[in-house]
Amino acid sequence: MGIVRKTIDFETYQPSEESLLRMAALKDRPIDYSDIPESTPEELEEMRLMAIEKRKKQMFSLRLKTTTIDWWKSLGDGYTGIMARLLDEARKHPEWIKKCL
Repeated sequence: MGIVRKTIDFETYQPSEESLLRMAALKDRPIDYSDIPESTPEELEEMRLMAIEKRKKQMFSLRLKTTTIDWWKSLGDGYTGIMARLLDEARKHPEWIKKCL
């Protein structure tokens, strides 16, 4: 079975009585964290820095050939995120930039 995605409009959502009862029954149930590895201080710091960096994003416009745009779009949902990560990675590799100059 594939992933099922739903969008809930919380302005108008009214949970059923059955849903409310199921949620209430879970309230005092302990959460099993045994399958989640404990994060190291270094991992926590990296996540903190990533969260800060994520807030610093801004819109940017770029002119590309139609064939290039079509190729990126062929990667599917999230292609702009892939482009952003590739550009971020390029900053760490000046040889990539020199190759394109």
